[in-house]
Amino acid sequence: MSLGPLRFFHVNVNCSDLEWSLEFYRDLVGLKPTVRTQPERPQPGGAFGLDEVQWDAWILSGDDAPDGAVLDLLEWQVPGPAGSPPATVTELGFGRLCILTDDLAGLYQRLTEAGHDVWSPPGRVELGAEGMAAPELFLCSDPDGTPVQFVQADSTRLAHVNVNCSDLERSRHFYCDVLGLNPWIRSCPSEPQPGGGFRVDGDVAWDAWFIGAPDASPSGFILDLVEWKQPQPTGSARRKANELGIFRMALLTDDIDRDYAALLEAGVTCYSPPVELEMGPGLPSDLRALFFEDPDGTCVELIESPPPE
Repeated sequence: MSLGPLRFFHVNVNCSDLEWSLEFYRDLVGLKPTVRTQPERPQPGGAFGLDEVQWDAWILSGDDAPDGAVLDLLEWQVPGPAGSPPATVTELGFGRLCILTDDLAGLYQRLTEAGHDVWSPPGRVELGAEGMAAPELFLCSDPDGTPVQFVQADSTRLAHVNVNCSDLERSRHFYCDVLGLNPWIRSCPSEPQPGGGFRVDGDVAWDAWFIGAPDASPSGFILDLVEWKQPQPTGSARRKANELGIFRMALLTDDIDRDYAALLEAGVTCYSPPVELEMGPGLPSDLRALFFEDPDGTCVELIESPPPE
């Protein structure tokens, strides 16, 4: 039994103040708010591993709307936001969000002038990926400290989310052989790279896979699955649903019950069976979701949206 076909839907970033974070992602970065999800009352939170849940969130899209992956920018109401994002980009689990921009120099100037925590000036990083030139990029913390990587391109959109793992082959098997995603290209520089742009003392080295959805274009949204070699990965990938930072990555499915059965058969840890979630006024009331863990405990979500009437 297999999953899919799946496609990337969103990356969830928890924030402490929705308006404050909108000023960053909307006004400075250039993503566009499209849908607000704001349940009117708390609902059972078993799908999230919590007792009760209620939130206020905006879905933000890029220039590739309506087909591209989106940002789910969420402020928790019940329970309130807690914790902080990981202290380094090499900790296990979600390390950073990557957003393309058509004006890297201008964005660097805007973020710097606005007083945001920009890690370094733009620079090039050798990826060690066949056929890929070294991209020009810089990292910046969002208002709550979530690391965001900005890369020069010809449009503004979500490009990838980085998941740090302890065993690259084990995690590749999970995402590709179990979930049915497509390993696109390997990234493994032949020489260590300077670590300053990542806020790492000394050089950095990694082995990674860029992984896409089945039949998707290589230029579409991807999962950047990384095993850090220097420094070694630290920390724990498991985080509570209301902790600040990136909590989960969501994929769309056409049959969540089929996929739940396949995950159980593969021995995958699920938070609960699929559940219906109330998303707020004017939105479908029978959206179904399933949360589960990758081999290191990173949270992945499946969403089955009701068919259009």
